[in-house]
Amino acid sequence: MIRQALENRFLISGHRGYSAKYPENTLLSFAQAIELGVDMLELDLHLSRDGVIMLMHDATLERTTNGSGPLSDYTCSELKALDAGGWKGACFEGLKIPTFEEFCTLVKPHSTILCSVEIKPAADDIACLDAAVAMTNAFGITDRCVFTSFDAAVTDHIHDTYGLPNLGYWDKYMTNVQPESGDKLWSVGVPMVDVNPEHIAMWRARGIWPCAFCADTDEQVEQCLAAGAAMVTSNDPLPALRITRARGMR
Repeated sequence: MIRQALENRFLISGHRGYSAKYPENTLLSFAQAIELGVDMLELDLHLSRDGVIMLMHDATLERTTNGSGPLSDYTCSELKALDAGGWKGACFEGLKIPTFEEFCTLVKPHSTILCSVEIKPAADDIACLDAAVAMTNAFGITDRCVFTSFDAAVTDHIHDTYGLPNLGYWDKYMTNVQPESGDKLWSVGVPMVDVNPEHIAMWRARGIWPCAFCADTDEQVEQCLAAGAAMVTSNDPLPALRITRARGMR
């Protein structure tokens, strides 16, 4: 499903949900992004101390919760006791760190929603990837997912072990890059600083889908469209949605 989607239309992905307005990587943020009309949800995964897949961008708790220290030092139940919304505003107090199972439960009924599942670099990142694929298989949504990482050992593993769509980055942004790692990519994340027609054309010439991030303003969206990106990831998807709807691209 995700392979056909990128081939047939320009995709808009909500970065950590609708993170410009709601606390990132929370179920509320993802639900609001779905309601907004995005094609895809981007999310970040870590393993808890007891091996539960949790949604959070940072390896540590301070920025987006009232906890402190590495997420991997805590069990799922301990992480669930934390507040993951109050940092964004008092009205969001009480939101919790979701598990990946809760995320899959949320998105499963929305049959057209795609998922960009990022495995954050960590000592156990391949174990996290294996657990994530097992979870999406159990929910029957693997064909709606692209699995991403800044660790080439993970993107290589996605390709070699599962044959699933993966998304990596230009070598200078990746770790553990092997001579063949770039040729194993299905898609590539392109930061806005690199979004230009020549750079995008380089990836397309290699048969790798170039996906730009993060496009949050009209000007950035226009830059991505003019350069020929296959997708944009946005903290605020509204500009991309408005522009593409006005042009009959949705």
